[in-house]
Amino acid sequence: MKGIMKYSRTIMLLEAVIIAVLATLLILDFIERPSRSNDQPNLITHFDQMDLDRIKEMIQRFVDGKGDNLTLLNWGIDSGPFIHDVYNDGRELHWTLDNTRDSMSSATGKTEYVCKAIGLEDTTDYYRVNLSECSGYPKEEKINIISFRKDEL
Repeated sequence: MKGIMKYSRTIMLLEAVIIAVLATLLILDFIERPSRSNDQPNLITHFDQMDLDRIKEMIQRFVDGKGDNLTLLNWGIDSGPFIHDVYNDGRELHWTLDNTRDSMSSATGKTEYVCKAIGLEDTTDYYRVNLSECSGYPKEEKINIISFRKDEL
């Protein structure tokens, strides 16, 4: 009986050590891991500083005459996502807004904007992505297509 108790204590001690080592490894992995990886730089979902920086990069690439593409998923408060597909060839920007998965949207379907200019407007509370020189719209009209709340960056 005494041998069994000694054996049980040894097993319990080994289990405790293993649990402590595993817990330490998990904590270290969590500490060393960045808050969010950029493994899909062409997918905008968080609307945080990293995503805003990617939008700025896309705007600069367009200004420089270089192509780019992005997909943005913007969830409503109580509904499905608005899906934005953005493609530019460095001369013309195609921004498609698909709200067919948002059951609360008043307008359903896809809207495509074909534009010659894009900019980022800095307001008190938001960074707003504006399209302009769009087909079917007055040249000077700015279309606010997406916004980033400053207090969420």
